[in-house]
Amino acid sequence: MNRRQYLAVSTAALSGLAGCLGDTEYTISSVETEDDSHPLALDVTVVDRDIEIESPGRLDITLRNTGTQDLSIKNTGVWPLGVLGLVSAGDSGSLDILLLTDEYAEVDTVEIRPNGANKDNAPLTGTLEAGESIERQYELIGRRVSTAGTYTLQGYFDEVPLSYRTDEDADWVAYHPSVSVTLTEQSVLP
Repeated sequence: MNRRQYLAVSTAALSGLAGCLGDTEYTISSVETEDDSHPLALDVTVVDRDIEIESPGRLDITLRNTGTQDLSIKNTGVWPLGVLGLVSAGDSGSLDILLLTDEYAEVDTVEIRPNGANKDNAPLTGTLEAGESIERQYELIGRRVSTAGTYTLQGYFDEVPLSYRTDEDADWVAYHPSVSVTLTEQSVLP
């Protein structure tokens, strides 16, 4: 191989790796939830820990009515969980990571863009019967993650993702689950 061929091949190889080397990949290293005194419970299960360049991490999020009465649930975006996101723990600013679900494509109330999202602020209300649960799968896309660390789950547009009440209560109660998700960097190179 002469010098020109060597330079051409090595330049092409390094150019091909440049995109891979510039993108950090992450792992969902832990998810912790805390129980509270609400008649609702939120269970978060990791389905796919690796947040890779070509493959998102996945979380199953289940909302359960643990009470003995039916609950009316109100939110915006997509019923019942709304548009969820992760914010750096201790940060009171804007959210760092938008969680994506197939539900967004099925409604007119949410528009997802490569660098953000919009939602309709019209309230959505439905009933979660006593003992009933609803599960949704959410994805963590690598290009939406900017840094490793511990994040808290909340509504992407509103800190409180939903409100609830029984048929007997006139007032809505804000439901803010205590969920933390820890992401760690993983090496892209073998």
